[in-house]
Amino acid sequence: MKLPGLKLLAVVLVLLCFSTVLAQDNTCTEVVQQAINLVGDTCGSTGRNQACYGNFSLEATARSGIEDFTFQQAGDVVNIADVETIRLQQLDPAESTWGIALLKLQANLPDTMPGQNVTVLLFGDVEVQNAVEAGPQLVTMEAVSTGNINVRSGPSTNYGVIGSLSNGETMIANGRNADASWLRIVIPGSNSLGWVFSDLLTPTGDASELLEVDPADVEVPFTPMQAFYFRSGTGGSDCAEAPGNGILIQTPEGVGEINVRVNDVDIQLGSTAFLQAQPDDEMTISVVEGQGKVTAEGTTVVVPAGAQVAVPVDENLNAAGTPGEVQPYDPNDVQSLPVQLLPEAIAIAEPVSEDILANAAQPVQPVGANLGLPGVNMSGLSGMELGYFCSLMDQSFAQAGMTRDEYLVMLGQIKVYAPADSVADIEVFEQMLRSCP
Repeated sequence: MKLPGLKLLAVVLVLLCFSTVLAQDNTCTEVVQQAINLVGDTCGSTGRNQACYGNFSLEATARSGIEDFTFQQAGDVVNIADVETIRLQQLDPAESTWGIALLKLQANLPDTMPGQNVTVLLFGDVEVQNAVEAGPQLVTMEAVSTGNINVRSGPSTNYGVIGSLSNGETMIANGRNADASWLRIVIPGSNSLGWVFSDLLTPTGDASELLEVDPADVEVPFTPMQAFYFRSGTGGSDCAEAPGNGILIQTPEGVGEINVRVNDVDIQLGSTAFLQAQPDDEMTISVVEGQGKVTAEGTTVVVPAGAQVAVPVDENLNAAGTPGEVQPYDPNDVQSLPVQLLPEAIAIAEPVSEDILANAAQPVQPVGANLGLPGVNMSGLSGMELGYFCSLMDQSFAQAGMTRDEYLVMLGQIKVYAPADSVADIEVFEQMLRSCP
């Protein structure tokens, strides 16, 4: 017996299923577009070191002692220094929710460039914890040298010379001594601190407004949320318009490289990058425009546009190893990123070619025996007579075409990223070098 009604029923069921999928996709697309539009409308005036509530839903907790803290609906803005954590919800088309937050960071930009900020966009299942200690907010300003001057390790001529500045060179000042007669600066081209007699500099602001700092503090201090921990969920959505859970970071154009520390990994960017991280697994940094440098446990890799690198992290999101191999990223992982919410318009790069990757993404070996001068190896310096050591170094500097001061500046840069078990040897070497006449 024929049952034509069953064929008709099957066709109807297929059409119903297709209609349901199409409706879900349309709903998802609408939720994503509405969220992007809302963030663009409500967070456009977010200022330096502020966080804006972009789209429902997310939760933020304030740091201890902060009472005036409202971050509950789209358009709410708080100071980043007051934030302890931010946790966002992943896309749920059925509930029309997709957590988005927009942050504007100063990072290592000077106070005298308030219109230039690092943009950090959080979206989806993401949780961020501020890793910068609470305290007085760092004041910075640009300064210009008025001649060829020495940079010292402390605020007095009793301290040794660790570098030099050329006439007209620009740097960032971020501290002073008690009477502001000496200013602490970030040595240009490095991540090291030094001191300069203030009369030899022309600051862009009132130097007395800089915080009085301890000469013993030798690590470049962080501005609000310049260092943070984060994790992103692995669960996704069937929506083709929605990106994976993660963070977009974009640096302002024309200011050089910006430094941030994420999950104890130092990242230098002059570009736009997409970050994802899972505890007890890895953090992935994908550079979608420009170039980045990623440093973990003393090893640095260069990541060109169209490439990514993974760094292992432990269950507490601390870096647990060196960066892995730099590889082309999967375009499907980045094609839906909401880059339209970033201030600088960009085109997401195609996956990098193997030729470019081979030239650009070579690891920098951890600091150890070789300190970058021909014929110099720290393993042979133990017990060496100082006169012979100084003569050997002078010959090495001549072969390398650099001065002792230039090398000391380079050594300071190396020491910042050195493994803990190498720092003591480097400091002994540095002390011997400073003892040379």
